[in-house]
Amino acid sequence: MIRLLANVQRHPSCTSSSIRTKCALVIVPLLFLLSIHVSAQTVTLRLTSEISSKMPSGTPFEARDSSGKIYRGHLVTHPARRMMRNGSMLLVFDDDVKAANNDPEGVFRGGNKVRLLKLGGSLALAKLADDSVDGAIGATKARYVGAAAAVGFLLFTKGQEAKLHAGDTVDVSPSR
Repeated sequence: MIRLLANVQRHPSCTSSSIRTKCALVIVPLLFLLSIHVSAQTVTLRLTSEISSKMPSGTPFEARDSSGKIYRGHLVTHPARRMMRNGSMLLVFDDDVKAANNDPEGVFRGGNKVRLLKLGGSLALAKLADDSVDGAIGATKARYVGAAAAVGFLLFTKGQEAKLHAGDTVDVSPSR
């Protein structure tokens, strides 16, 4: 082994600057991979109270980790709106952590199950409205009444609120 190192040092292509360059080419990617691994660590928190997108922005909340440390923060909310727009909320922690979920910004949104049920309900309402006026005004005009009933139902129906119940878990990661 020592003989091999002696030969490497005598070789004219092995100057100290070329060795530094080769070491840098190896060390820099390793440091990058280690930094990705370290930043991917998450902590699971359990909420102490129920929170919803119906609450006003700035509402305080608390969550605890498994060791009992309390994380405090406030909500930034957007309530559900007309035309089936779902509500959303962002958990802003006082500590340097942020929610780690499927959304890249950590926003919690209302689900789509109720939206699909309301869409199916609007079709059923259109059929009922069509059938109820079919004999009185004729089949052609009844179709327009059914379409108007379905569109009116969809326009004036609110979306689903985003909700997290007491005891639900939220994964958080350190923010930079």
